Amino acid sequence: MSTPMNRTPLNADSLSRRLAAAGYAHVDVVQSTGSTNTDMVRANPPHLSVVLAEEQTAGKGRLGRQWVSPAYSQVICTVVVELAGVKPASLGLVPLLTANALATAVNEDVATAVKWPNDLLVHGRKLAGILVEAIQITPTPKLAIGFGLNYDLERPELPVEHATSYTLEGGNRSREDLIVVLLTHLLEAVQRFMSMGGAPATVLPRYRQLSATLGTQVRALLPGGDVLEGTAVDIADDGSLTITTPSGHATVSAGDVEHLRS
Repeated sequence: MSTPMNRTPLNADSLSRRLAAAGYAHVDVVQSTGSTNTDMVRANPPHLSVVLAEEQTAGKGRLGRQWVSPAYSQVICTVVVELAGVKPASLGLVPLLTANALATAVNEDVATAVKWPNDLLVHGRKLAGILVEAIQITPTPKLAIGFGLNYDLERPELPVEHATSYTLEGGNRSREDLIVVLLTHLLEAVQRFMSMGGAPATVLPRYRQLSATLGTQVRALLPGGDVLEGTAVDIADDGSLTITTPSGHATVSAGDVEHLRS
């Protein structure tokens, strides 16, 4: 098969076998889709169903930002999880849990940090983004955990100047091997989170270790257009970010956070 820049398509049979051995229920690899998250939210498949796309034409990130890429150049994935025993109040931790898992996997060969709430950074450049969407909240929370990771984009292909890719940073796993490592870590994190009833202690200590945001001067762009500047000092039990400002402490649970240069 001819592919752009001789990139290699995923082997769906091999991935299905390897991810089934890791514990996933069903794996689908599609050539192209608008958004893997949209597809999974609409289809409402069983727990631990996975879809991977070779190309995404209408992907979206947090705050509705567009997320697109050349074919075969990224890991584009959505996993459906049913979080039995986890209360809705704990669901704000799932994006952080996902960031922990993906960063831990990538850290095996590329030093990676997390930017609140759920971007992966390498030397301050964005490697991956995460978007978690609810399929249902009750009676059992069911979520679509989506992420896109730049695999072998070359510098002229990067969507923005402050982005990077796994291979540009020295990563040498094949795309299939990287997917297996990422999803193995994600499943382990989800299972631990469920076994502990969504306890913050299963997420926050590791997230704080990986955080590139804590201790940094930040600007938070809040829903409604308000702007908050200060120092990011902690992550609350619900996953929100605590910022110290000249007028005191403020908590940010939604919005976009920029790291300011010192």
